[in-house]
Amino acid sequence: MTFLHPLYLLGISLIAVPIIIHLWFKKRLKKIPFSTLRFLKKSEAKKFGWLKFREILILVLRCLFITFLFLSLAKPQIKGKFFGAGRLSSVILVIDNSYSMAYGENFKLVKEAANVLLSFYSPKSEFCVLPLCKTEFYNNDNEPHWVSKKSVFELINKLNLSYKSGSIKNVLSNLPTSTTNYRVEYVYIGDGQEFNFKDFPEELVKQANFYWLKIPSGGNISINKVTLKDPVSIPLDNYNLNVHITNFSQNSWNGKATLKTKDYYFEKDCEIHPEQELNLEFLLPVSAAHGKIVLYDDSLIADNVYYFSKSLPHRLNVIIVGNDRFLYSGLSSADESNSPFYVESVEYLQKVNFPKFDVVILNGIDEISESDKIKLDNFINQNQKSVIFFMGKKVGNNLKNFISQSCNIENPISPKGYATLDWVDYAHPIFNVFVGSTVLKNIKFYHFQKIIAHKGIIAKLTGDYPFLVIDDNLAVVATQFTPHNTDIVYKTAFIPLVFRLIINTTYKSYNKEFYVGENITTYTKLKAPTGEYLTKGTELLVPGFYTVDSETIGVNVIPEEGNLKILGDGAAKILNIQTITLDNDLAESNLSHTLLYFVLFVILLELLLLLLY
Repeated sequence: MTFLHPLYLLGISLIAVPIIIHLWFKKRLKKIPFSTLRFLKKSEAKKFGWLKFREILILVLRCLFITFLFLSLAKPQIKGKFFGAGRLSSVILVIDNSYSMAYGENFKLVKEAANVLLSFYSPKSEFCVLPLCKTEFYNNDNEPHWVSKKSVFELINKLNLSYKSGSIKNVLSNLPTSTTNYRVEYVYIGDGQEFNFKDFPEELVKQANFYWLKIPSGGNISINKVTLKDPVSIPLDNYNLNVHITNFSQNSWNGKATLKTKDYYFEKDCEIHPEQELNLEFLLPVSAAHGKIVLYDDSLIADNVYYFSKSLPHRLNVIIVGNDRFLYSGLSSADESNSPFYVESVEYLQKVNFPKFDVVILNGIDEISESDKIKLDNFINQNQKSVIFFMGKKVGNNLKNFISQSCNIENPISPKGYATLDWVDYAHPIFNVFVGSTVLKNIKFYHFQKIIAHKGIIAKLTGDYPFLVIDDNLAVVATQFTPHNTDIVYKTAFIPLVFRLIINTTYKSYNKEFYVGENITTYTKLKAPTGEYLTKGTELLVPGFYTVDSETIGVNVIPEEGNLKILGDGAAKILNIQTITLDNDLAESNLSHTLLYFVLFVILLELLLLLLY
């Protein structure tokens, strides 16, 4: 028991009561001629004895009144039941400074909770403070170390919120190497997002000395991604932007989504049902290629800002080498002004003027010369250039060497009857347009080459044969798109598939967007939103718009920070994590009110005694 007032008040009160009662009894007993009681009538003696007892009882009650009143003024406190006072340990304190803690005053509450927790430990205990996410205060030159209880308060107060997320496993890999003096305890203070405990160390499960001091969580709405609705068509005046929003909570959410650019402002009302996604579509002028999207009326508003920056589609120059039937007509549009491609065709690769084109399609050719191979190697090593190889009946050695970085060719296959697409990666941008459709499953393939792929298989034929292999900006298709080899040329999937094959091998992404924590190595000059110039490869720490080599890129907080799914009690039990709450386990009970009730009880009891007789 501790007091805000001096402890001696309690001692004086407890000692004074029996002394006063003893002295009073001694004095009163001398004055009472008990020998005279035998001359009184029995009823009078009984009444006289009761009155004397009542006087003694009232005096005791008045002494208790004074005692309880003094104790209530001393404001006694009882420490929380979980730890007890004077705990002696070596404490590894993990402070959650990930961006989900930006909700309300949660991070301030984290520091206050840490101070309460530390009051339970002995001054001789030692502490190591580890932020869940590194900030400018904790860098490679300032690694964590063991400090005294007096110094730990200063370290905690210096901590700042990060725009990143973190995990217990990663942060504990940065422990000091020096030996500890006492039994080690791990204490995590935070909202306990489930993915913070991903790959929780097995040794901590066995030791059962990990504590989680719970902090309330915030909102559960997140902008997952912002994409172009049509990454193929060339926009003339306007383009469509899709905004994907997820509600991770168990409650419906109503609010506003606003899109702001330099010259334009758009606003939409939206409602998202529990644990559902919503796709909003905005029509923007082509001049508004970057801006920000904000969700209002959510608790964690700072986390609900997404900075987008897009490279809008523009016309690609395509050269078809070899058989141009079907491909040429499929890629050419009657309206040339709105076509995404300008297409030419030649019979031999030697006639190609490589600098003029963005995409080279090798359609069924058998072989290339050594010098052509060198030209193709130089071509494919450039940014936003691609080569697509539709394989014919034969593949020469130079062609095999050219594609050997991604796959090897064994022998042609002619299945009995035909083969179909047995597996397709619908998550890949080339195929996601076909999600929910069976059109790809109905395509028949009569002849194709057997491919041994090292990586990048995104579609397979019957018999587990690779059909389409993507390796960076090189695409290898196991057959040629002609009626002799496949009926795809008569299917509705033909043009969408070829269009997206060209687009997604030439441009890795239309998104000039990154996440906090990434390192940008593709740009030389990088200017942060703060105006600071960063060196190449510097880790991105702050969301916002960055200027890089005269371009604008957007940097965002990772969407997972909006998913505040908390580690459940069952999962915590499996991981041997003991949970602590401020209210139930660390709260100090104030006994002042209880003692004042005792004072009132004493007064009422004395009044009752006075009414008797």
